[in-house]
Amino acid sequence: MKTLVIIALFATANLGTSLFANPTETPDATPATAFKSQIAFHQFTISTLWKQYDLAVQRIRNSVGNHASLERDEAFFISVYQQDIDNDIRVEESKKAITDIKARYLSAHEKRSAEEALRIAALQIQLKNALKREAKALNKTKRTYAGLANTLPVFAEVESYVNESIERVDMLLADSDEITIATR
Repeated sequence: MKTLVIIALFATANLGTSLFANPTETPDATPATAFKSQIAFHQFTISTLWKQYDLAVQRIRNSVGNHASLERDEAFFISVYQQDIDNDIRVEESKKAITDIKARYLSAHEKRSAEEALRIAALQIQLKNALKREAKALNKTKRTYAGLANTLPVFAEVESYVNESIERVDMLLADSDEITIATR
């Protein structure tokens, strides 16, 4: 009998501790908290996509053979031939070599610009597709939490953020001559 009483006391103490440690929430509190975390997750995902895009563009522009290294190489080779001209050594040959170097590096810059534009355009398409997937996920969240009160203003804010992001990518894709980094 003593064992039964002790077990009942332990069970009661355990039940009381668990109930007071984890108070029950109101019926709307749990879905509202889940809703807020979902919205925060969507906003974080969109901002992360933009950060990844910006980093990828910088990586492309700073990769081996970028415009700055081409300009340094061109300046070095021109300075070598310019020294020959200044010292009156092979003046005509040096002038011809300088024009050849300028033409070669002009085409190298054009080739590099075209390569960068192509790679950045591919990134922009990937970004647009990821943003569209995020918009679909946001619409799914909207349908899931449609019954909660006071959710429309928050949805409107996040939806406008997603739509602005997609429009910004469209503008970047349309502006293929002058590719810029789009940050918010």
